[in-house]
Amino acid sequence: MTDGGVDAGRWARDLGALLALPAMWVDHEAPEIVSGLLSVLVGVLDLDGAYARFDEVEAWRPSGPEPSAELAVALEAGDSTGAGITTTEVDLDEHGRYRVARVPIALPWESGLVVVSAARDEFPTPTETHLLRVAVGQAAIANHTARRLARERAARVIAEETLERQTAVLRALAEETGPSLQAAVRSIRDASRLVAEGEALPREASPEPSAPTPRAAAAADGGHEASGRALTALPLSRREAEVLGLLAQGLSNKEIAAVMWLSDRTVERHITSLYRKIGVARRSEATAFALRHGVI
Repeated sequence: MTDGGVDAGRWARDLGALLALPAMWVDHEAPEIVSGLLSVLVGVLDLDGAYARFDEVEAWRPSGPEPSAELAVALEAGDSTGAGITTTEVDLDEHGRYRVARVPIALPWESGLVVVSAARDEFPTPTETHLLRVAVGQAAIANHTARRLARERAARVIAEETLERQTAVLRALAEETGPSLQAAVRSIRDASRLVAEGEALPREASPEPSAPTPRAAAAADGGHEASGRALTALPLSRREAEVLGLLAQGLSNKEIAAVMWLSDRTVERHITSLYRKIGVARRSEATAFALRHGVI
């Protein structure tokens, strides 16, 4: 391609294709973008060799264990970062003479180098220089976008995993405590019903209330003092009273054993003994007894 005989239609087509590169690479990773840039440069500019490095990503054409000889010579000369596009001649004797163009990349978010070579005396023409600059710039934009999207995807994955862990913990907690809470609600409901029924029976048995006797009045005046001694007046041992209080709060035998640091069998013995002493046969009746006597 020479500037004097350049095909304006081809130049416009090549420029349009280069400007569209970021859209083509939007879902690509950095190594794919660098490899794609080299393929585009070699095809559009008819190059003999091409090398590109964007931060830690590095690739070259022709593919091989190392860059071609003329590219290696140019790379050994140093980066010349910030000097713009520079062109040098590399004479490889029997391998011929090459024109090598270097394009340093020094951006706030990225650094790197692109080196291209061609065995043409006029390389690179002003048109080729412009296309080379556009292609490298578009690749830098695509690389920056790819890294930003990768960070966003990683952050989203971490957030989703954290939410899943929190949901799993809450679900396990709900499954573990749900039965105990339901049992407590049932016990309180049954106890409230039994207390209400127990309070209603004396009224049904005494349709016509009578005036209190002096002895009854005295007992009523001392009611508060008696209620304060209710817990200690129960026919239960201290351990049995503690078990009754926990049972009335809806705890299972296993949970009572864990709270009191007792074995399950010991808790069962305490429950059997206190049932016998207070004259009940079910947990709901024991809960009603505990409510009436101020155990909870």
